[in-house]
Amino acid sequence: MNRLPSLCDDDLLDRLNEAGPYHVGEAAAVMERWGLDAIVIAQPVNVFHTLGHWPQIARTRMGQPAGTFAILTARQPDRPVLVTSRFLHFYTYADGRGPRDAFLYDDLADTGDLGRNGDFPLCPDKGAAPLSTMEQHRFATSAKALQTRAAWRNAGGALVGALQELGVWGDDLHATRIGWDDPLLAGVLARHGFTGESLAADNALREIRLIKSPLEQDLMARAAQANVDALSAVGHAVRAGASYRELHALFRAEAAARGNTAVFLNVDRSSSEASPHRIADGQALFLDAVSHFQNYHGDFARTVFVGEPTRAAARAAEAAAFAWQSVREALKPGVTFADITAIGQQALHKGGYDVMIGFGPHSCGLAHTDEPGEDAGGFWRKPNIALREGMIISVDCPVLDSGIGGSAHCEDLVLITADGCRQIHSTHEPVIVV
Repeated sequence: MNRLPSLCDDDLLDRLNEAGPYHVGEAAAVMERWGLDAIVIAQPVNVFHTLGHWPQIARTRMGQPAGTFAILTARQPDRPVLVTSRFLHFYTYADGRGPRDAFLYDDLADTGDLGRNGDFPLCPDKGAAPLSTMEQHRFATSAKALQTRAAWRNAGGALVGALQELGVWGDDLHATRIGWDDPLLAGVLARHGFTGESLAADNALREIRLIKSPLEQDLMARAAQANVDALSAVGHAVRAGASYRELHALFRAEAAARGNTAVFLNVDRSSSEASPHRIADGQALFLDAVSHFQNYHGDFARTVFVGEPTRAAARAAEAAAFAWQSVREALKPGVTFADITAIGQQALHKGGYDVMIGFGPHSCGLAHTDEPGEDAGGFWRKPNIALREGMIISVDCPVLDSGIGGSAHCEDLVLITADGCRQIHSTHEPVIVV
């Protein structure tokens, strides 16, 4: 096993506090390609990508309309602004962060009103004891924001006020083009008489996410290594008689012990945590694990032999590893997802393997599959994406055959470089034998 240097969590968190992890150059290029003057952002994953802050309200009120927003402009793609409530800015956003250009409001609503509120106190200082360092920081950050501009009465007013101040609202002589990632924002634009072009731009944000900034590459490597170590611990703990449920529980614990949050574990083709099945002696099974660190996902799969596998299962595991190695050697800028599938199938044919494997390339980042999609009647179809330097991808290589004595899979995360690719986590043998 070849290990990579460890990354300090405190350093990564400090860098997230300084700026959002997104790739500024790619953001500028995508906005130019789409012809956008600005993108107004409401979805939590996109707010985090832009600002390095996952809105707290998105965790406590899942599925409800957003209350924290970001705005990216083509004019200054390196200076996103924050739009949020004065309370959330004081009580959650300010913690650990320095001042950022912020447009604050008091009421989560849009009444068509652009009026401002006075600076009534939030969490007033009673003076009974000195303010803690955290309290001092909150008051200072809030005061800085309100010294620049007073808070709006409601969220709609703050969003419109921000777009106007940023110079992207436009007028009768100069129409602008504003993208958004949530229909809620289209409604705000319409209610306030926006006369430019308003369009859905979630795919534009996904295009930006394809290319990882240096900070994102480090966050991905940190997440990936912990995920690999957690799955390896589970794999070596597998024993005949163990239940799939026990393996799920163990993975959650092993991921947490390494600072990751478990997302899912596929055990022998089953992702259900309620699966009642148990491991049998002589079984081959794959473990496919996904967990995240600061919302960046690791994705890793290996085959486990519990005792002596059947000849068919051993051959399948060999085929998955051989095909992935062949694919990995061919990965470089310009290769498309369709090319990857073809390369994998050709490798199986050349190697003489009579095994069915589903080669599934996907960009990985703020989700297991983090990439734009093609519209298919309101649904999304997977596009034939061409690899570019700075992408981080995985290629799923699960064996799809049944009746062979189990299952097999082999998968790693790689960064696409100028002339090839490199693995972002430690290297491991394709099979774990227990």
